[in-house]
Amino acid sequence: MNTPLTLALATLLALIAVPATRELLRAKRDQSARRRLVPIRIERANRPRDPQDR
Repeated sequence: MNTPLTLALATLLALIAVPATRELLRAKRDQSARRRLVPIRIERANRPRDPQDR
């Protein structure tokens, strides 16, 4: 392979790989942020009822 063709292929590969890597990192970051959110259920049956809480 001659040098200009190799350079063109390397440039094309870089142009494809950089945005794909950014998307992959962004997806991983969003997924880990969602994992940190812990749902909390408030049980109302265990507390005494408040007559004004209707």
